[in-house]
Amino acid sequence: MKEIIEILSRFGIKPTLQRIHILKIILKYRNHLNADEVFKLVQEEHLTISRATIYNTLNLFSKKGLLKEIVTPESVRYDYIEKPHNHFYCEKCKRIYDIEEELPISNINKVDGHLVKKVQYYLVGICKNCLNGGE
Repeated sequence: MKEIIEILSRFGIKPTLQRIHILKIILKYRNHLNADEVFKLVQEEHLTISRATIYNTLNLFSKKGLLKEIVTPESVRYDYIEKPHNHFYCEKCKRIYDIEEELPISNINKVDGHLVKKVQYYLVGICKNCLNGGE
């Protein structure tokens, strides 16, 4: 729990009990959860955190740069940004995969004289598992 408190503090987030539990779930599962999935996992762990608190907390974590929002056709998903990476979204199985290699567009910091604060994109296609007949 000390590590989670340190992470929250590093991002300027007050470590309340609810925030600690929500981040703990995000770090435990590491599979691009959406708010409803976080809520379900909170319930499975017999914690009493409202759905609204989960949405507000995930939004705060995203605004502070602790989590990255990945907007898919189905929902907004969240990813802990331990190190910079990109994402691949499979249109067939709806999974999101981490792409560890750095893609050139993620290094852009100025465009036509504008300051770029962050770049949001993900690759879309069919994952290798679905291409090989799995799902």
